Amino acid sequence: MRVDLARVTEISREVAAGVDRRLKLVGVTASEGGGNRVELLVTISGCHAEPCIHLLNVSRADVDSLERDARVKLQEALIAHDAA
Repeated sequence: MRVDLARVTEISREVAAGVDRRLKLVGVTASEGGGNRVELLVTISGCHAEPCIHLLNVSRADVDSLERDARVKLQEALIAHDAA
């Protein structure tokens, strides 16, 4: 069952905090056309190029998919950020 936007926001904030305390969820919106995907707008505090903003497209088909997809995409964003 698709996760509603309020729950997506709550879960995404928890996942971001668990991945790295520098990650801050700024907003969540449904992807174009709705469906089972959402966009997470995330910043990384202390970035060398402030503001450091990442737009991540993740699944919201169910809670497990959302948590897994958000964790992977957040970790990838940090790796790319730290490599820059």
